[in-house]
Amino acid sequence: MYQVLALPEVEFCSSLASADVVSSYGVVTTGKYDVTSAAVDAFTIAPGSKGFASNFAFEISKHRCWGRELDGLVSKVAF
Repeated sequence: MYQVLALPEVEFCSSLASADVVSSYGVVTTGKYDVTSAAVDAFTIAPGSKGFASNFAFEISKHRCWGRELDGLVSKVAF
């Protein structure tokens, strides 16, 4: 399991062998992304879908992650 000490509130994919997609505060991670996964979510843009590309495209389409600011995460990052 990966852990980021600077922002423990942000969740990441737990294993490199896992095909699960985790989206947390605009950060989208997955362990395994192969041709089959890419074919399944090629034309979907939606939150909570199973594919990495569709979750990533949805987060980008929002243009900003307000949850980070509302939960105070921006004050924990050095600019």
